Amino acid sequence: MNIITWLLLMVVVLFGTTANVSLKYGLHISSSTKGTSTSILNLLLSRYFLIWFICYTFMTILWLYVLRTIPLSQAFPVLGLMYALIPIASHYLLKERVVFSQWLGISIIITGVILVVN
Repeated sequence: MNIITWLLLMVVVLFGTTANVSLKYGLHISSSTKGTSTSILNLLLSRYFLIWFICYTFMTILWLYVLRTIPLSQAFPVLGLMYALIPIASHYLLKERVVFSQWLGISIIITGVILVVN
């Protein structure tokens, strides 16, 4: 295990976070139109859906590479950082409200990941 593989694992987490936030934003934009089928079509044709697709594609490819060198028992919990980063990103980028209990949960997740990786 080297530092490059761990950095690639962090890129996997960042791709996953970006993908989820962009999909949420794309859904938000497409829901402003009338009709369910129209809004789904708008989502599928939007750049945010394309960002989601590209991020998940690269995330999966990098995840396969990372799994070759990092034990699953250490790599998989790091993916849990997405549960911390997505609310933070949605707070700052999508202006969603994050309450104290969520901030507490985010800090517990980050602490847990640090404990598992060490």
